[in-house]
Order: sequence, then C-alpha cells, then structure tokens
Amino acid sequence: MIVDCHAHIFSPEVAAGPEAYRARDEWFALLNPDPQPRLATAADLTAHMERGDVDVSVAVGFGWHDQAICVEQNDALIAAGRRSGGKIVPFCTVQPRAGEAAAQEIERCAAAGCRGVGELHPDGQAFAVDDLSDIGPLLEVCRSLQMPILIHASEPVGHSYRGKGLTTPDRLYGLVRLAKGVPLILAHCGGGFAFYELMPEVAALTERVYYDTAAAAFLYRPKVVARLQDLAPGRVLFGSDYRLLGQRRMLRYVREAGLPPRAEAAVLGGNAARLLGL
Repeated sequence: MIVDCHAHIFSPEVAAGPEAYRARDEWFALLNPDPQPRLATAADLTAHMERGDVDVSVAVGFGWHDQAICVEQNDALIAAGRRSGGKIVPFCTVQPRAGEAAAQEIERCAAAGCRGVGELHPDGQAFAVDDLSDIGPLLEVCRSLQMPILIHASEPVGHSYRGKGLTTPDRLYGLVRLAKGVPLILAHCGGGFAFYELMPEVAALTERVYYDTAAAAFLYRPKVVARLQDLAPGRVLFGSDYRLLGQRRMLRYVREAGLPPRAEAAVLGGNAARLLGL
C-alpha cells in the first residue's frame, strides 16, 4: 500500500474564489499571490491518485491564521474523507493560539474521522513551537487522543522561498521536549533535525518523531531519504506536498534513493499505515 501522508486540498470555494480568502487571511495571501493559484480539491486529488497509483492520501489543511477559516476548511476535509471510501484520510487544522477553542475543534474533528492535526505553520500562524502558553492546549488534547501533529519544518541553510519560515531544528527541539508522547511529523525532512538524533540526549526523546519527504525534491538529492532511513528507521513517511509537487514525481524521487525493498515499502506506506492505524 502506498500512502502519501502530505497532500494539500482545499474546499471548492477556496479553489474557485481565492481572492476572498486572501482578503481574510494574510498568510494565505502571501503564499498564494497569483490571481489563479493551483489549489486542489478532493476531486483533483482523487483523480491524481489514480494516475499515480497512490492508494491512500492524507489530506492536510493549510496553516490558516484565522481559526474560523480552519473550522470551515476542516468541514470540507471531513466531508472529502467520508466520500472517498477510505482513499482520503483527513487531518484537521487549527490556530494553536486559539487555546481551548482549538482543543475543542480537534476533539470535534477526531470524532468526525480526522486522524491527525496539520499542517501547522508556526511562522504563518504566529505561534511559538517551544512555548506552552501557545501550544499547551494543543499538545494536551493530542496527547489524550494520540493524534499526530504535522508541523512545517525549516532548513536553516540554503535558498529562501515563500513559506520557508524559521521553524529550524533548534526550535523544533523545544517542541520535541514538550511533546512527551505526542506523535510529531516534522515535514520536509524535518529541516535536518534527524541529524541531531545522533546526540543521545536528543535520541532519548524521538521515539515518536517522524519525518516526511514532502517537497524534498526541491531541496535535496534523493539520497536524503536513505540518510533519514539510517537515522530514523521506521519513522520516515512518504509525502509529496501535492499540489506543489506531483505524487508520481515524488514516488520516483523516493525510489531513486535506492533503499532495500523492505525499507522502501515501509517508507512508501507501511510506516504511515502503522502510525495512523490504516
């Protein structure tokens, strides 16, 4: 089974009328400046999966700054999951700074079928990943429900691009220290955080830290997947970052890493299936 654990979709209303959402959310406007950005709906994702031989996609949301839009888009993701016959597994998004309202929204979404939270973007949503006053309620509810949190991670070197942000390994270490049993998925190969698992004091905290490959083809040579597998066996997840990158392209990319067959199968779906109970 091939599982893409990082595929972005939007409601038809956002895809058809992005200008209205630019006016409501400054972060969305910054990341989607084109008059007609390529925003995918559930129907687009399902068709793309069929062309790419992907069995299951985790539909993740956008890191909206506005909690009201998070709720609105969560409803669309939940509906997409229900219509998909198991092909789309929804995550929900929240504004962590909404506190108890965010925690209650996660509980609502979990009851409706969401398997995780994310993608959260600390820079766009203006919250600190290492500050309990910002993320305490989020961590508490996800710990109780054992729901993974998918969070944007930023590599501290290399070229700049829209949305790169500053959620670098030093800040992620603060989050890992606070998580205490909450499964974390660090997007985009974790911004290099896995390297620090060679430090015993870091490795002692990372049993439930996962890394996805979303958009890795824009940043690294394919061998990064093999290095992640060396550093975090059983905790590397195939992610495309659809629609930014196509699923077929990212499947080729992961396969070019040259992993042994069993390890490749785990990265492409087995690890995600175990984490999400698929």
